Amino acid sequence: MVHFRDWPLRQQCQRFSSLLVQRLNFGGRAIALSTLLALACVSGGRRLGLWQGLEIASFDLLTRLQTTQPPDSRLLLIEVTERDLEIYGWPLSDQVVADVMARLQRHAPSVIGLDLYRNTPQPPGRDALAQQLQADNVIGIRNVGSQPNGGEVPAPSELAPDQVAFNDLAIDPDGIVRRNLLYVGNPAEGHYSFPLRIVLAYHDDLDFVVDQEGDRLRIGETTLPALLPGSGGYANIDNRGYQILLRYRTPGSPARTLTIDQVLNEQVPPDWVQGNIVLIGSTASSLKDEFFTPFSLEQSSRFLMAGVEVHAQAISQLLDAIAGEPALYRFMPQWGELLWTATWVVMAGALGWRMRRPANLLLVGVVAVATIWGLAGLALAQLLWVPVIEPMAGFLLALGLVVTQKALYRSSYDQLTLLPGRDVFLLHVQRALQQQADGDWGLPVTVVFMDVDRFKLINQSFGHSVGDRVLRTMAQRLRQHLPESAHVSRVGGDEFAFLLPAHDVKTVDRALNHLQAALAKPVLITQRPLSITSSMGVAMAHQGRPPKAEDLLRDAHTAMYRAKALQEDYRYEIFSTTMHQEAIRRLDLESHLLSAFEHQEFLLHYQPIVCLQTKRIKGFEALVRWYRQGEGFVSPGQFIQVTEETGLIISLGQWIFREACCQLQQWQQQFPGRDLKMSINLSRRQFHQVDLVEQFAQCLDQLGVPGHQIQLEITESMIMGDVDEAQRLMHQLKDLGLKLAIDDFGTGYSSLSYLHRFPTDTLKIDQSFVGRMDNHGDDYEIVNTIVSLGHKLGMDLVAEGIETQAQIEMLLAIGCDRGQGYWFSKPLSSQEATVLLQGACPWEL
Repeated sequence: MVHFRDWPLRQQCQRFSSLLVQRLNFGGRAIALSTLLALACVSGGRRLGLWQGLEIASFDLLTRLQTTQPPDSRLLLIEVTERDLEIYGWPLSDQVVADVMARLQRHAPSVIGLDLYRNTPQPPGRDALAQQLQADNVIGIRNVGSQPNGGEVPAPSELAPDQVAFNDLAIDPDGIVRRNLLYVGNPAEGHYSFPLRIVLAYHDDLDFVVDQEGDRLRIGETTLPALLPGSGGYANIDNRGYQILLRYRTPGSPARTLTIDQVLNEQVPPDWVQGNIVLIGSTASSLKDEFFTPFSLEQSSRFLMAGVEVHAQAISQLLDAIAGEPALYRFMPQWGELLWTATWVVMAGALGWRMRRPANLLLVGVVAVATIWGLAGLALAQLLWVPVIEPMAGFLLALGLVVTQKALYRSSYDQLTLLPGRDVFLLHVQRALQQQADGDWGLPVTVVFMDVDRFKLINQSFGHSVGDRVLRTMAQRLRQHLPESAHVSRVGGDEFAFLLPAHDVKTVDRALNHLQAALAKPVLITQRPLSITSSMGVAMAHQGRPPKAEDLLRDAHTAMYRAKALQEDYRYEIFSTTMHQEAIRRLDLESHLLSAFEHQEFLLHYQPIVCLQTKRIKGFEALVRWYRQGEGFVSPGQFIQVTEETGLIISLGQWIFREACCQLQQWQQQFPGRDLKMSINLSRRQFHQVDLVEQFAQCLDQLGVPGHQIQLEITESMIMGDVDEAQRLMHQLKDLGLKLAIDDFGTGYSSLSYLHRFPTDTLKIDQSFVGRMDNHGDDYEIVNTIVSLGHKLGMDLVAEGIETQAQIEMLLAIGCDRGQGYWFSKPLSSQEATVLLQGACPWEL
């Protein structure tokens, strides 16, 4: 990527760009602006090194996709394996190393590279090793900086200076070896790497030149350009010395291999050695002389490469380069990288402006990314490293910028009402808040959010054209009755917002009452006058605690919903912090409810229903519980209502029915002598569910549970809304054999004139009466009346919420059959309820 160093030229380019942008239409300006911004961001990211990690990761991936080459026949690798360590120990004795070198020398190798430290004697055999080290074709190693103690490890003293090389490797910040450090220093006093020294010994007829001015090395006619900080995907690397990008011949060893034991046992093919380069080094994992390479996916140990193998890769690369074969990576010039990236960025801007459908934009993005990858892969196959992440980032950034500008352009003004849109309104609010913060005035900023009542009903009843007419009328009246400084805007389907030029509650009340009265004037629709009312929410930002514009509009929106919930004409609400807190808690609860099904956090508890005379358990009421990991049980009062309002109760109710039936089936098998019944609460949403009967019938049939052992509990309010429909549904449920109970009887409509029409089996007396009957005579009389009524209608009676022995005696005296409550037992888990059925109940003792 080009880094602008010539500032006057850069300023001229900026002036030219500015003039060009002024002469373009909005689309052209959007494309030009997006292109310039994307290029600037990509260039800045490169200078800051933001793309380097991704670029080298993409280089690794493309490298892994390249075809590998066969082992280099010019190289032979003598490995110190784990088996060799078992046989000969570690470190290898000088005698073993000397014997290995002697056996190799018999076959006239061109060079022997000893990639083992021999700076201290390892008896026996020091003299024998010293004699082998005096051979002209031996190259040894020293280490100049990678030891744990930071010290240098010298080469054996028997070696001449031109037979010594450093074996330090250039490791990238992510721990991967991608670079080949060849030479450090000046021509007069330089240090040679192990691969370079071996190659020069192999090609002793070629001159070696260090070209400091050209920043390159030359071996004969072969030029080795030094790696620069900005080469390829690099942006910020330590490029001291002369480095090249390392080409890996294979993911593993690039040469034919033999072990130390094979050499000592004379198992060496002579043609593998004669005239070739022989490296002696360790590949045993226990010696920890291993490095990550581009083939080390996720840096696992699967593709770790021994140091001697890395050196063999580097030697093979240099040999190929000298032989005139493709071996050295090439890089685009900076202007070429700029042109490559700019092409994709301009293309993204043009396509982003022309495409209309999001699906097409997504397809364009996928195709562009795939094309960049494909072209980069083809280039890398020719050893040309082309940046990948920069054009991708530029393309996606330019595409996003153009689409954003197009969306802003189209959303700035509503085409139906000709009012500004949400974003423009937020800008006005932000400007007002800024003026308030700057002290231009100390008055609060007041935002009003307005929603047209029953607008959905108007659309459904009269059609969308009439709905559009209503919106235009409301917009016209808002403009008519509000000053221009109100900045009336349409922020949603039937939602408007404006800044109210009123700064205290009394003024707000007077202004909004007047405005709502004006808006509610009848609108003539299909020759009939229709009054259109609205709900409004108000949020005020005082100078002491100025919020963001989005927060202020959100607060006004929240207050509007509170006003709408009150269902009063000419109604508005002023926002308070409790509204926002309640909304956050509600959304948080809804979010956790959705995940509760996936995490199986719901469970059933069972409260015994007891015969008051015999004290025997006659059945259980299934009660849903929600256990959140790390927080414990959530009160049903907190989540049941939310499941009703969101519709989650449909799936939850079906799960409760099936789970309760399964549990009853298990108890029937465990306790065949007991005639247990399971009571299950039915929600209002379920009661109006179209396929409720079919679902219950299917569940009973699948589980083989008789319907008469299941009792559904229904509240009075559920059946009194539409008596005929409720009666029809209840008869359908009775046809399945199900028992029906009216829950919490006495707290709802208690319409005695309708009660006999419903096919009800049981009345459940609400706990509010039972709990007070031993202290309040009125409650006792109510319970007595309900029991008498139930008996006359042939129904069973169940008293809820029994907590004292005195209540049991009073209920027995008036003829109540059964009861439940904490006197007998709290709701129990299935295991606890099973234990209760197995033994004597505590209340029987």
